[in-house]
Amino acid sequence: MNRKKCSICNSILNNIYKLENVPIKLVCTPNPEFGFEELSISKCVQCRTIQLDKLIPLDILYSTSHNYTSVGKTWEGYFNLFCDVVQTNIIGKNILEIGDPSGKIATRLDKYSKWFIIEPNKNNKIDFNENIIFIEGFFDEKFHIKQNIDLIIHSHLFEHIYEPNQFLRKCYEILDVNGEMVFGVPNMEYIAEQELCPYLGVFFEHTIFLNKENISYLLLKNGFEIVKIIDYENHSTIYHCKKNSIVIPSIPFALSKNYEDVFFSTIENYQRFVNKCNNLIDTTFYIFGASYNTQYILALGLDCNKVVGILDNCKEKQGKYLYGYNIKIYEPSVIKGDGSSIILKNGYYIDEILKQILIINPDTNILQM
Repeated sequence: MNRKKCSICNSILNNIYKLENVPIKLVCTPNPEFGFEELSISKCVQCRTIQLDKLIPLDILYSTSHNYTSVGKTWEGYFNLFCDVVQTNIIGKNILEIGDPSGKIATRLDKYSKWFIIEPNKNNKIDFNENIIFIEGFFDEKFHIKQNIDLIIHSHLFEHIYEPNQFLRKCYEILDVNGEMVFGVPNMEYIAEQELCPYLGVFFEHTIFLNKENISYLLLKNGFEIVKIIDYENHSTIYHCKKNSIVIPSIPFALSKNYEDVFFSTIENYQRFVNKCNNLIDTTFYIFGASYNTQYILALGLDCNKVVGILDNCKEKQGKYLYGYNIKIYEPSVIKGDGSSIILKNGYYIDEILKQILIINPDTNILQM
C-alpha cells in the first residue's frame, strides 16, 4: 500500500529515507516468524509532517492481537489518569470505545448506560459484564451502529490510524449532537526532541509523526472543538474534545518546527551505537524490551549472534520470540547472579528499567548511547 498524499493536509510527499529488511509486525510468537518490508519515509512539502509512504495492509499488520498488558508504574499512572478523565464524562451515557481487545478501561469504570467496543481481535479469556457489548471488526467507513453514542474514547490508537481525517469524520458522524471524544496518544514530540527512538517514533504501526500542532489542526478541521489538553508527564497527551456544529473551513497549515534535522541526527546516533556494540570483542548481551525499538536496532545491523536473548516484564511475551528474529524473550530475573551485559534503549522507560535491572543484579553492564 502506498500513501500518495499527506495524511494531514493532503499535499505532496517527498521521500527522505529508506531502510531495507524491517520486520513488518510488532508481535511475539511461539516460534520464530519472519516477514520483512522496506521502511520508506516521506516529508510533506506543505505541512512538513514526517510519515510513512509505504503501508502494511491492516489485515496483515493486525492479523494477531498484540495489545499486551501494559506493565510498569508509568503505564499504571497513565491509565489511572485516563480513566479519571473518562469517568467524569460517562454517567448515564452510551460509550463507543475503539480498539481494546481486553476491555481494560471499560471494566474499571461504572455508571455508564452501555459500553460498545469495536475491535477485530477480542480477548476471549475475559468475561465482560452485560453492559459491555463487543463488536468484532475494524472501525472504518463501513462501520455502523444503531444506538446513539454520547462519547467516543480510544487510548493509544490514533497514532495507528492510516487516514486520520477519514477517522475523525467517521467519529463526527457517529456522535450524537452534543457528543464528545476523549483519547490519549504518545508524546511523540518529546520522543523526537530527546531522540528516544529512531525515526521520531514512526514505524509500521505509528505511521505519522503527531504532535499537539497537527492533532489540533486535524480536530478543528474535522469539526471538533478542543475542551482540554492534558499532559501525563512527558509520556502521553490526553485530548478532551466535543462535536462542534460549525465545521471550520480548511486553512493552510505547517508545523512550526522542521523535524528533518532531528530525524537524521537520531538515525546517525543509533547507527553509531549499533556499530559500537558490534565492535565489543567477545561480548554477548541481552536487549531489554520486546519492542519496535529493539527491532530497529537489529534492522540497523546489530549482530544477532551477539544477542543472548531479549528481556521483558510482560508475562505474555516471555518464552516467545520477537517477530522477525530467532531470539527468545526471557523474564528479567535470568540475569541474577551473572555478569550480564544489557543493551538498554527503551525510550521513555529507561530510568524505570535501569532501577529494576540494578536491583536484580548490581553488577550488570549497561550498554547505552
